[in-house]
Amino acid sequence: MTAVPNGGAPELPAVSRLELPPLAAYVHIPWCVRKCPYCDFNSHAAGASLPEDAYVDALLADLDADLEQIQTRRLTSIFFGGGTPSLFSPAAIVGLLTAVRARLPLELNDV
Repeated sequence: MTAVPNGGAPELPAVSRLELPPLAAYVHIPWCVRKCPYCDFNSHAAGASLPEDAYVDALLADLDADLEQIQTRRLTSIFFGGGTPSLFSPAAIVGLLTAVRARLPLELNDV
C-alpha cells in the first residue's frame, strides 16, 4: 500500500499528449445505373450526367465543418460505397482524395 500525503488521491503520471484513435472515412456515392427494387440504401438512378463537382463540394464542406472536432487525428482508410461509386469519373475521385489529403494527415500502411 502506498501512503498518500494529506489523505488525498495518489498522483497520476503526467500525460504529455492524449493519443486519439485514427479515423476511417466513408464516402457515399448515391447513384446507380438503375435503382434495384430490393435496395434499402440511399441511392438513385443516375441521369444523363452526375453532379460530380457539386457533390464533391458538398462532401468537402461537410468535412470542413467537422475539422475542428477531428483535431490531430490521422486518417488511415477511405472507403467508397453507396450506389455504384465507379460511375464517378476518375477526375472527380482524384479531386476529392487530393482535397481530403490537403485537410487531414493521411497514414497509409503497407499491406
